[in-house]
Amino acid sequence: MTSSPLISSDLLTRLIASKRRGVEFLLLHIGSDGTVADATGGRVTWYRFPWALAVSGETAAAFSVLSWIERTGLGPDGSFHGGMTWDPVANRTTNTYPETILSYGAVLLRRFDIARRAMDFADRYQDVESGGIFMTRERTGAGEPQLLFPTAQFGMSAVLTGRLETARRTGEWFVRLWDAQPELPDRLYTIWTSNGLLTDFPADIDPRHVAQESQKPLQLFYNGGIAASFLVQLSLATGESKWLHYARRYQQFSMDSCADQFETKQVCKSAWGSGLLYLATGDARYLPWIVRMGMWFADVQDADGGWSNTYALEPDPPLRHRLEITAEFVVHLDTVIAALGAAKAAGNAG
Repeated sequence: MTSSPLISSDLLTRLIASKRRGVEFLLLHIGSDGTVADATGGRVTWYRFPWALAVSGETAAAFSVLSWIERTGLGPDGSFHGGMTWDPVANRTTNTYPETILSYGAVLLRRFDIARRAMDFADRYQDVESGGIFMTRERTGAGEPQLLFPTAQFGMSAVLTGRLETARRTGEWFVRLWDAQPELPDRLYTIWTSNGLLTDFPADIDPRHVAQESQKPLQLFYNGGIAASFLVQLSLATGESKWLHYARRYQQFSMDSCADQFETKQVCKSAWGSGLLYLATGDARYLPWIVRMGMWFADVQDADGGWSNTYALEPDPPLRHRLEITAEFVVHLDTVIAALGAAKAAGNAG
C-alpha cells in the first residue's frame, strides 16, 4: 500500500512548523521564574501550559511554569486558584476543568504528586451515582446540572492518573447521555442531572451549554470531539471496546455538523477526537477529516504565531485568552501530527 497523497511530507512540514510557531508564542510570554504573562482576570487561563510544553519538547519551560504554579497557584487542597479569589461568575461552567488539565500535564512531566492533589480536589465534584461533573462548584445537589466538557476532561485525567474505576463511572455517564438523546443528529443535549437528560432551557444557563445544534452557526462545536477523546483513552487503558463504539458515535456527530463549524475556533477538539480514533483503530476513514483539521489550524493561525478565539464571540481578546487558546491548539496539533505521521509511516492510503 502506498502513502496517501493527502499526507505528504509538505503537509507534515507545514503542520510541524505551525505547532512550533505556537510554541514560540507561548515561550515568549513565560518569565524567567516561570510566570505566565497576563495571569490575571476572574479565572485561570494558563492551566494547559505544562501539557502543551511537555508535548513540544520544552522540558525546562514546562517545569518552570509548573513550579511557578505549585508555588503560587495551587492550594493545599489541590485547587488551582492561580493566586486569585474564586469567582463563581467567571467560572460558571468550568468547575474542575483547570485542575484536571493541570493534572494531565503534571503526569506527562512525572509530577505525580501535583497530579494526585489536583485530581483529589476534582473528585469532590463528581456525582458518584452518575459519574458526571457538576457544572459549577456552587450547585452540586440533586437535580443540578452536570456538563459534558468538564466531565470528559475529568475522565481523561482519571485515566492518566490510574483511577480506572472512576474513569469507567465517567464513561457510563457518556453512554447514558448518548442513549437518551431524542433529537440526533440535529441536536446533542449536553447536560445530565439526577432526573436524567436536560432537554429544556433554564433561564440561568446559556442555551449553547444545554444543547449543540449541529446545523446552526456559532455553536460550541467541541462536544463531540472531547467526548470521543476521553472515550478512546478509556478504551485504550482498559482494553474494553464498548467505549470505542461510543467514541465513534460522538465523533461522527462532530464530523457531520455543519460547515459553519469551521468559522468557530470551538471546532478545535474535533481534531483531538478524530486523531485519537485513528491512532487507536487505524481506521483510514478519519484521515481526510484529520487532514482538514490540520490545515484549518495552520490557516487560522495569527501572524505572531498565536491563535485567537472566534472573532464574533471575542473581537478583541486579552493576551491571557490568546495564550489559553494557543496552548490548547498546540496540544491538538500535536495529536494531528501524530496521527498523520503514523498513517504516513503505515502507508495508509485513506
